[in-house]
Amino acid sequence: MKKGLIVVALASALALTGCAGAKKEATSNGNNDDLVTGTTSTTGAGFDKPLDLGAGITVTISAPKTFTPGNFASSYLPGQVANVLAVEIKNSGSTEIDPTSISFASDSGDNTCTDVLDGDNGVSGAPTDPIAAGTTASFKIAVGCDAKAGAPLRVSINIGASSVAVDGKIA
Repeated sequence: MKKGLIVVALASALALTGCAGAKKEATSNGNNDDLVTGTTSTTGAGFDKPLDLGAGITVTISAPKTFTPGNFASSYLPGQVANVLAVEIKNSGSTEIDPTSISFASDSGDNTCTDVLDGDNGVSGAPTDPIAAGTTASFKIAVGCDAKAGAPLRVSINIGASSVAVDGKIA
């Protein structure tokens, strides 16, 4: 009986690790290929300016504004300085933007910053629906930083392999 269980367990482990199956090759449906193949990097640009990522995509990030997260905000720790920023992604390209290809990061020099989500105050992060060609998506992001007002703030957005980083100061 034990030998039978060991054989079943071994066969299951091999199937789960892929050793017992055929190798599958990654394929693309063509969506966002122009975002993945060409890398655009705009660094050090200012807030409130449209930044061109190529492929007909521009991103504008507003200047940071002081923000008081609500009781149910996630990733915010008391004592952090919180700022909210409006983001606009304009897709003048020919393909929709996959929302899973959009990511944000922020830092304040050597100080730690975290993304804050606060649905009660309309800060829900990046869109969850694709951004169709010829449309614009507007939304809010927020950051909580272990820093003081006036400290440097860098916010980076990645869309596929293209990225934008804007520099300014914490409000």
